[in-house]
Amino acid sequence: MIRALLIPIFCLPAFLLLPATAQDTGLTLDQIVQKHTEALGGADKLKAIQTVTITGTASLMGGQMGAPVAIKIKRPAFLRMDMHIQERTFVQCFDGVSGWIVNSFSGSTAPQKMSDDDTRSARDNADFVEGPLVGYEGKGTSVELVGREAVETAPAYKLKLTKKGGTIEYIFLDAATFLPIKTAGKRKQMGQEVDYESMPSNYRAVHGVMMPFNVRQRMNNRDAMEVSVITVDVNTPIDDSVFRMPEQPREQPREAR
Repeated sequence: MIRALLIPIFCLPAFLLLPATAQDTGLTLDQIVQKHTEALGGADKLKAIQTVTITGTASLMGGQMGAPVAIKIKRPAFLRMDMHIQERTFVQCFDGVSGWIVNSFSGSTAPQKMSDDDTRSARDNADFVEGPLVGYEGKGTSVELVGREAVETAPAYKLKLTKKGGTIEYIFLDAATFLPIKTAGKRKQMGQEVDYESMPSNYRAVHGVMMPFNVRQRMNNRDAMEVSVITVDVNTPIDDSVFRMPEQPREQPREAR
């Protein structure tokens, strides 16, 4: 979800093609992934992070709506996001196997299981701390170096990831910093396939690991949400029960008259 929350917007024509073959990048795929890992803080510091607690604010619908956001992440693959919009609640939670949501905008505050598509997407992207490139071989992900493109004015390495479940995603690493500046792909929402773009910025070091403090998301070429991070706490204990789907009270049998 740290990764899923990373999302800024580009103002210039979306892609300004630079030399587009892997041979023109000057670095091999392995070298790029290694530099990316080091830029984040290094494998050891990433592995040392067991939990992350984030607070922030979300701007929706082009700034027409604002909402406080709280995100909790715990290894190996726990994630929970709570958002409160105009006294209504939206919760999304995943425990590495299954997920559930609360969407009071649907008219009910009862937790519901995630759709199969959302569960599959969450499972494919369950590398919430270090991202999909660090140790990608052990995750069953294949990575291809496509070449270089410019995201806004920043030259970037374009990598194509094919996840274990078959999902395809593109990650753009800043050619100077080797930090992610854009993620793009397709996913299904409510039975519809949508194009998404996630662009992180304003990276800061937290316990020696670089994390984005601003993220903007686009869906089908339209602004969807921008998140500004306020606080990040690392390795604060989080009980597993936080990620467990609440049980609904059972109806009591009526007494026979």
